[in-house]
Amino acid sequence: MTNPSTPEGTGSTGLTEAEQNFVLEHIQDDVATLLLKHRSTQDLDIPKVVKQIAARQKARYKLPEWYCNEQLLFPPPLSVEQGSSQATARYKAGLVAGQHLAGRHLIDITGGMGVDCYYMSQSFAHTTYFEQQAEVARSAAYNLKVLGADSITIRNEEALSALSQHPLPADWIYADPARRDEQQRKVVRLADCTPDIVTALPLLLRCAPHLLVKTSPLLDIDLSVKELRGVQEVHVIGLESECKEVLYLITTDTPSTHEPTVKVRILNAGGSTASGLDFTRTEEAQAEVQWGDPMSYLYEPHAALLKAGAFRSVASRFGLTKLAPSSHLYTSDTWLPDFPGRGFAVVAVCKPDARDLHAYLPKGKANLTLRNFPATIQDLRKKWKIKEGGDQYLFATTLADGRKIVVVAQKPPLS
Repeated sequence: MTNPSTPEGTGSTGLTEAEQNFVLEHIQDDVATLLLKHRSTQDLDIPKVVKQIAARQKARYKLPEWYCNEQLLFPPPLSVEQGSSQATARYKAGLVAGQHLAGRHLIDITGGMGVDCYYMSQSFAHTTYFEQQAEVARSAAYNLKVLGADSITIRNEEALSALSQHPLPADWIYADPARRDEQQRKVVRLADCTPDIVTALPLLLRCAPHLLVKTSPLLDIDLSVKELRGVQEVHVIGLESECKEVLYLITTDTPSTHEPTVKVRILNAGGSTASGLDFTRTEEAQAEVQWGDPMSYLYEPHAALLKAGAFRSVASRFGLTKLAPSSHLYTSDTWLPDFPGRGFAVVAVCKPDARDLHAYLPKGKANLTLRNFPATIQDLRKKWKIKEGGDQYLFATTLADGRKIVVVAQKPPLS
């Protein structure tokens, strides 16, 4: 396939007007109920449109620009759920553009739904999208045409085979390898993903001097850096309360002795950085940390910060005291609004005892978090007779001297 719109012989036409109207009319309905209540007619393929409704419901907040476009044809809901969000795709587009290296040719060797490809292509004169599944490539080709991405060439081929036979010169190559094996089991090493980026690295860097690899947060960062070689930067991306993905920026001119900078980025809905932290493994190991009891404010690092392993660096960089080496909770006497995570005003420090706690919980409700505490949330809720919810937050943890405590906290007025 070499047509930037609909690939040759595919005939992908999206949704009919009747199908679009049905989707719009029932966009907020329960999909299981729709399948039971409606039957297919000459004008409507009910299973098809119900799948579109389910996929669009998944995309409403994840891909708001695509959700609002009535003409787009969405893949199955699971594909939407597993694919990149609009915010993370915009971040990647800004990342390559910000390197002052974009402008000519981008190759996406794992095209998929095309979200990353679409946003990143806006920084390049031309983009080549590879996808070996014909149905996925057809859907992407149709959607990219609707979105006006005329600079993207669609190729329904296995990228590594195609590039090994006919190398394409490019400025950047982007890869998002699948993290499951043939039995659909999750893998933990980058070399076990599909395609195998580790083995293909020499080929890819012959085609382009810059490579951006996206992985799941489940993969070990340090192991992936060792496997890839030539990693200049590692970007650990957080959105809302989750660590969404890890990005590895590789260049041909990175010295073998180079220590990658790890960049934690907590994004807002538009894909811009709301807060973050840069460090190296050496800086993390050498960072000085003080241990102490809870003070006026308590801080819980974002999941992306924990995934990056910035346990000491965040304390040193923000001037915080850490409660204990393994508790990963931090404290200060002054409020830090830019902390990359959640911040709370400390109300009290209690023994892990129901009587002490309920003095601060008049409604018997609280949000409970455990950090280095020998119990489960379910067991503690039952033991302390505390319901979920409310405005109070409980952090059950262990201090540096081994004491077990519960910090009672609430959102500060300044947040």
